[in-house]
Amino acid sequence: MSKLLIIEDSVMMQKVIKHVAEAELDCMFDIAATKQEAERLISCNEYFLALADLHLPDAPNGEIVDSLLDEGIATIVLTASMDDAKKQQMLDKGVLDYILKENRDSYFHAIKLANQIHYNKNVTVLLADDSALLRRHIRRHLEQMLFNVQEAVNGIEALNAIKENPEIGLLITDFNMPEMDGIELIRNIRKTRTRDIFPIIGLSSSNDPTLSAQFIKNGANDFLITPFIHEEFQWRILKTMEEIKLIQKITDSANRDYLTMLHNRRYFFTQAKKLHEQAKSAHSSLNIALLDIDHFKKINDEYGHDAGDAILIQLSKQLKHAFSEYTVARYGGEEFIVIFDAINLDKTMQILESFRQKIASTKYRTTNKTLSFTLSIGVATLTDDSLEGLIKKADLALYEAKEQGRNQVVSTCIHFSTPKKLSNEVLLPA
Repeated sequence: MSKLLIIEDSVMMQKVIKHVAEAELDCMFDIAATKQEAERLISCNEYFLALADLHLPDAPNGEIVDSLLDEGIATIVLTASMDDAKKQQMLDKGVLDYILKENRDSYFHAIKLANQIHYNKNVTVLLADDSALLRRHIRRHLEQMLFNVQEAVNGIEALNAIKENPEIGLLITDFNMPEMDGIELIRNIRKTRTRDIFPIIGLSSSNDPTLSAQFIKNGANDFLITPFIHEEFQWRILKTMEEIKLIQKITDSANRDYLTMLHNRRYFFTQAKKLHEQAKSAHSSLNIALLDIDHFKKINDEYGHDAGDAILIQLSKQLKHAFSEYTVARYGGEEFIVIFDAINLDKTMQILESFRQKIASTKYRTTNKTLSFTLSIGVATLTDDSLEGLIKKADLALYEAKEQGRNQVVSTCIHFSTPKKLSNEVLLPA
């Protein structure tokens, strides 16, 4: 696993940046105080980025920067002072950026930037420009920021690349291109992909003062005049990606159940409607399962709502892991719902029966007790039902499972049950 390397010789500053990193950083990190210590860590670890103090006891003139860049490690310089000549020297060497160590906020800024660079490793950028020279120049800057880069020489080629490669997460496009210009390309993309999920940055060397407005009005997230300076290019892209991440985070929070962090009913119905329409169109399998904790009221009444919440949280983690390939959500209270697409009913029932058995044999820690419980599960398979009708069938199957003694999986076609003696062992205090 790649990590962040922080190089800082001041003990006091080490404490500050360690505190910030532990609270804010999205990956693991190591701290070194000298060039020698940093090189020892590099010899036995993989680092995607280094935050490096420019002046170290054994490297007072910035020698650490050359060592890091020679190892192919993207580097951000941390320094208490930086004049224009030194800044340009660092950027010419290939340093990603520099941050002045002015106060505690500087370290928040550095860690925030490190998080974005870490995120970039999983983002593919499509660069659309008919100039090979400009593509090469921009590609170098993008790869410094650890983006994966693909190229297109005109708008049509770019449009096809986006359709064929869903991993592309950012488009940078020139205006003047043969066959389809940048603005027409953006118009076509925005028919299916909005600016809050697919960012686009426009480029042009034109002196037309209206071009920036044209790009933004037609769906670009930002616009840059070429030639640009290194720092402006970098920060326009990083700010755009940061905004997209923030929108995604807000959207994800709105789609999550606060307690269990599983998806909520709203998200489930959005996804289920798509899968339901696809299954009906393709005449493929689709099954819905409703899972309910047996005697959950008894857990709350006897052991308190804190114990009930602890059970829900732990079960949700198991659901998320067991059904990671499918859409799973908290349906309400102690009830959960899973939609299985592209597998038949027999396979669905086998998966759910295996999960039911696992839950029945698991002991769960609460505040001061270890408890066991069982699940009843109802399953419905798609025939000519509406989505609401399919869920209603699953609910009826769940009701039948409860009526027949709980701790079992029931569908209209197949029925798995457990021996009667187990169905009553709902709570097993340690």
